[in-house]
Amino acid sequence: MTALSGSVILRAPAKINLSLLVGPPRPDGYHPLSTVFMPVDLSDRLEFTLDAAPGSAPGESRFHVECDGIPSESNLVSKALRTVEALTGWLFTGSVTVMKGIPTGAGLGGGSSDAALALRTAARLVAHLGGPRLDEKALQAAARDLGADVPFFLAPHTSLAAGAGDALEPLSLPEMPLVFLLPREELSTAEVYRAFDGNGPAEDNQMFETRRRENEAAWRDLSHQWVAGRESAEIVRGVAELLANDLEPAGFGLVPHLTRSKDALLGEGVLGSLMSGSGPTLFAVCESWAGAERTAERMRRKGHEASPVWGGVRAVPGP
Repeated sequence: MTALSGSVILRAPAKINLSLLVGPPRPDGYHPLSTVFMPVDLSDRLEFTLDAAPGSAPGESRFHVECDGIPSESNLVSKALRTVEALTGWLFTGSVTVMKGIPTGAGLGGGSSDAALALRTAARLVAHLGGPRLDEKALQAAARDLGADVPFFLAPHTSLAAGAGDALEPLSLPEMPLVFLLPREELSTAEVYRAFDGNGPAEDNQMFETRRRENEAAWRDLSHQWVAGRESAEIVRGVAELLANDLEPAGFGLVPHLTRSKDALLGEGVLGSLMSGSGPTLFAVCESWAGAERTAERMRRKGHEASPVWGGVRAVPGP
């Protein structure tokens, strides 16, 4: 049997939500979403040392996933490999080691990104060895079953996402300098949504749909302006004006010092700041990379774990 080039290390990028609108819960408990995903140049590294061969049934583990103390079978990477086994009838042996660069429980999508990279890498290995080839439609369906953010990470590019967050529409925006305030705490998505629901309904379905359509139109217009040749600096300022996260009050209620941290970021003269996803990571949009570096340094002097990070098309999966 042929291994995946012996051993290969690939990067799984993080994401931020430039905008996250959350509607009232449906009867099944899920919330309709409208969000803008942007990949960022912060990543996990996954080392794949895998082989594959036809088999009768997945059965017990023939591969091992190592990820900072998370049990192999409960890791989304394991679930992604099991999904490919079930879809192809081929079984994996070997290991995947996840080297975390993206904090867990931080609203940056690290687990979803790892799962998407494992799904695509495993499918390519099976096809390379002569097994069934999973087309993009099959991969997208498998990704949706793994989690709402996973389809985005199959080919991460700044995108508008609707529904449960998996109906993706590419947007064109420039690369932009950001500052991250990385968390010392973790927040579970379920906990934040419970707090969001506990705050009571802010709008009905019709009000949410109106707000969603207006917000999506604004993002599409900004994307069209960038394609039409508007200056990058003007587009970045437009992005800062559209920053929005309906989950931010719930996240700040669970981790109150985030309010002070955001105020501190805004006090540095950044263009805008927001909690990403279900938090608690905060990011700020800056006018320049030099400005992002200066802001990060000043925030570190105030005791924050701050880093300058590029947002946009620089962040793609790969070596």
